[in-house]
Amino acid sequence: MPSRRPGLQGKWKYVFDSLESIIPIYETGSSRIALFSDAHMRMRVVKFAVAKGALVLDLGSGPGTLADVVSAAGGNPVLLDASRKMLRAAKDYDKVQAVYEFLPFRDGSFSAVVAGFSLRDSKDLIAAVGEVRRSVGKEGKFAFCDLGKPDSFARAVMLGFYVRTVVPVVGALTGGRAGLGFRSLYDTYVLTLTNGNLSKVLSVYFSKVHVDARQLGGMIVVSCTA
Repeated sequence: MPSRRPGLQGKWKYVFDSLESIIPIYETGSSRIALFSDAHMRMRVVKFAVAKGALVLDLGSGPGTLADVVSAAGGNPVLLDASRKMLRAAKDYDKVQAVYEFLPFRDGSFSAVVAGFSLRDSKDLIAAVGEVRRSVGKEGKFAFCDLGKPDSFARAVMLGFYVRTVVPVVGALTGGRAGLGFRSLYDTYVLTLTNGNLSKVLSVYFSKVHVDARQLGGMIVVSCTA
């Protein structure tokens, strides 16, 4: 287990404000930064976690891109985000404004919880994962895709260079000056656990955890079963 309590902690408000500043270009810029692998990763998340008719919590839903995939698969998404602006940008699903660390639901309210490129934005990762586990029923599922951090130091440095130098350029090309808000991605990367340590945290709460790392470990799809 990591010695430092994982999560954005004091950086949370800065990252939150940055995300709100790029809402109009959020999905386009994020897809380009992920080298257009994001759609496939979301499909894998939904394929693992979502059954037809299931009530599914979309954690950190943003403008609802993952919720659309959940709905297309026959699930009933409930969107949760700390940003009211993000929720307003989403389609007409059930929506809740809240933070990950204090989910306003009864124990076992959902068959599954999913997240698309949002779990790394937790203020307190351990508290957030504990709330996710509480919110899914017996044998419930939690799956997410996200930016990863390789366990290899050399690979982690290489990816960090990409996030610090290339991502702002992609953001600027996507949305001009407003696109520079993507610079906060580097702050989240610095504070993100390595893929191995993330797996250890998840394994405290879920009986089965699988981390599939791609692109030198820089993109991950994670599947967990309660």
